[in-house]
Amino acid sequence: MNHRSPDMIHYKAVEKLHWGTLGACPELPDTVYEKRLEKLYSKMDEEGLDTVVLYADREHYSNFRYLAAFEPRFEEGILVIHRNGKNYVLLGNECFCLYQECKFAVTPVLCQILSLPNQTMNQFSSMEALFERAEIKVGMKVGVVGWKLFTAKTDAKNIFDVPSYIVEALKHVAGNNNIENATDLFIAPDDGIRVVNDVHTIAQMEHGATQASRRVAEMLEALEPGKTEEELGAYLNPRGKVMSCHPYLVAGKNRFRGLISVTDYVVKKGDALCTSMGLEGGLTNRAGYVAEEITDLKGTEQDYMEKLAKPYFAAVVTWYEMIGIGITGGAMYEAVQNIIPKETYGWVLNPGHLIATEEWLSSPIYPGSDIEFRSGMLVQMDISPSMEGYGGPNCEDGICIADKELQKELAQNYPDVWRRMNERKTYMKDVIGIHLKPEIFPMSDLAGWYNPLFLNRKKAFVVSYK
Repeated sequence: MNHRSPDMIHYKAVEKLHWGTLGACPELPDTVYEKRLEKLYSKMDEEGLDTVVLYADREHYSNFRYLAAFEPRFEEGILVIHRNGKNYVLLGNECFCLYQECKFAVTPVLCQILSLPNQTMNQFSSMEALFERAEIKVGMKVGVVGWKLFTAKTDAKNIFDVPSYIVEALKHVAGNNNIENATDLFIAPDDGIRVVNDVHTIAQMEHGATQASRRVAEMLEALEPGKTEEELGAYLNPRGKVMSCHPYLVAGKNRFRGLISVTDYVVKKGDALCTSMGLEGGLTNRAGYVAEEITDLKGTEQDYMEKLAKPYFAAVVTWYEMIGIGITGGAMYEAVQNIIPKETYGWVLNPGHLIATEEWLSSPIYPGSDIEFRSGMLVQMDISPSMEGYGGPNCEDGICIADKELQKELAQNYPDVWRRMNERKTYMKDVIGIHLKPEIFPMSDLAGWYNPLFLNRKKAFVVSYK
């Protein structure tokens, strides 16, 4: 793999990809959930677990919904999966009826302590009593699933990101030494059951990724000086879909304040601006300047293209062209580090991660990682440099890795998804000059397209190999 250098990056007029009509979001067949449950049972056998207890709240629901086909809203929920096949779901007052959404047999248990403050507790039972009703017993080995891996800790199995009232009740019922953190069964980047997706899940995730990219594109088309962040943020409308993260749009003085919500700040020419929209399946981010020409920037920023934006995009191109089946996360990390060293370019987070119904599932891309990318993974290109005195560039989108068999399944089962993916791939090669491997397919309509000067809508970065 040849690393792309900044002198290969040029800023020129390009045609934009034509968007086709986006149809209905695919529904997952019931068989998908049956197979997911089978995968979990296999993992439980490997780990010697009798029971897995999955916790969910409004922000951290994805592991729960991966099995249950629904998530609690407003309140919390607990899914109890027994290796003997007899399963329970504990829900509060407002979500209790949702148990009917589950695609496999579960016994519902009303757990009013999961409800919101001061709601009725007329059928209250203690957490211990309800776990006993869900047939958790002394001596059972229980895996608790939250949403963190605690990778920096050697005793990660004994650290829990689930509320203490739940953990303490489990210890009381099953035995203090019989409880362990089992989140890795779901999201560990090497062998978690959620890191490789089936064709139906990929099709559903692509729908979300496509919509997110189109909302960002619509905002960029409407962007002009004189509009407020709030006016522009209105384009980041989920249209009733579940968001994977908070929509984000900041400009000018707010660009450097971090992950804040929109304000009534009036956008001006020369402002740095960053925006992102995440729906289940993908996030699209664009960061640059509200400018037509580089001379619209402050004098100290007018070397932005050469000093920061072009080196960044060279790393982006390298990332896209390098990723593929069998490539390790460590090799991806080093490729980015070699082009834009973090010590100079100020990036902190992993330069890429797995995506799903949550924006960040986990990441195999870190120093020394020997985790190989596999067919069925959905991966976010996420390189976020930050240099003092400049607005950091960003053109974040996701890709799908699909071997020949998975490609055949996509073409047969979801021809519109397959068409969109191939149209994007062709666009990236023929217009932008990014050559993806045969197994790599873009999830976003904007993948590979990056114009750091937002008001010059006819131009974007391209790659020259001469």
